[in-house]
Amino acid sequence: MADDPLLCKAGPFGGDRLSGSATSLLQTGLDRYFGHFDMGRTAMSTPAGTGANLSGSAWSAPPFAFTPAVFSTAGQQPTGPATLARTAEGVKVVRITAAEFKIFTGKYTPNREVARILCDDTSGLLWFHNLNRSSLRLCHFLAQMAHESTRFSQLRELLGYSTPERIVEVFGPGHSAKVTLEEAKDLVNNAAALAERVYGLGNPTKAKEFNHTVKGEGLKYRGRGLVHLTGKANYEKMGNHPDIQLPLVAQPELAEEPLNALRIAVCFWKSRNLDALADVDDIVTITKRINGGDNGLSDRKGLLKTAKSLWLDRAPE
Repeated sequence: MADDPLLCKAGPFGGDRLSGSATSLLQTGLDRYFGHFDMGRTAMSTPAGTGANLSGSAWSAPPFAFTPAVFSTAGQQPTGPATLARTAEGVKVVRITAAEFKIFTGKYTPNREVARILCDDTSGLLWFHNLNRSSLRLCHFLAQMAHESTRFSQLRELLGYSTPERIVEVFGPGHSAKVTLEEAKDLVNNAAALAERVYGLGNPTKAKEFNHTVKGEGLKYRGRGLVHLTGKANYEKMGNHPDIQLPLVAQPELAEEPLNALRIAVCFWKSRNLDALADVDDIVTITKRINGGDNGLSDRKGLLKTAKSLWLDRAPE
């Protein structure tokens, strides 16, 4: 049985099409979203038309990095600063129902917690970064993330390929690893060996890019999250980002926890400056900025079409 090409693939960081600067992470400039800051207090003005009153302990000191809500052990009711972003009077967002999300993801089973956060956004993450206040922007974000994560079902890269042909298709002539069909036969259903060969010491190009110096780091820092964050160097950059602030090098598995996966996806989206392109409906350039080429463009277009059929022109409420 052939490998599902949506399940067995490298993410944006695992391929070779991105330029060196493409993986650099930019600090979020909140002045793009908020009118002005009162630098003497933690209160701030909010975007025109939201009517929200977000002040006091809701935000950290400048630059007011996003602070996620803390969920109870039952996983139901969030508490903490960012809860205000979702519950403040007057905040309006484009809403996604569970039934609509099921239609969008099709035959694949999305991670339950990711689906819950996207449909409810109790963390305030999408609202804070202005992703669910515009239906077109939301459609583009969901389409791209759905493609990268196999309809939100895979938060960790699958490296147990069952056919040598698929290994060569992903990591062969078009990848710096240049795995041959003959050696691919020994890498079938062997995640550790494949990771070492393509991301670790078996591939000097990627080992240098990812700062992998010890055997086993290829597997340890495999793709995780919705955008398949890959490589120790990228885990370190993302973990140090003001909107993330997680010990991802020491605990790489944190990147595959649902809320963290979404936070990283939003951070990556912002680092590529994709909002403006989404607002003019430019899926081709968005795709190029995500993976450096047109990989998966047909699938991405299909997902965008479905998203638009569900949510385009839906008014925030």
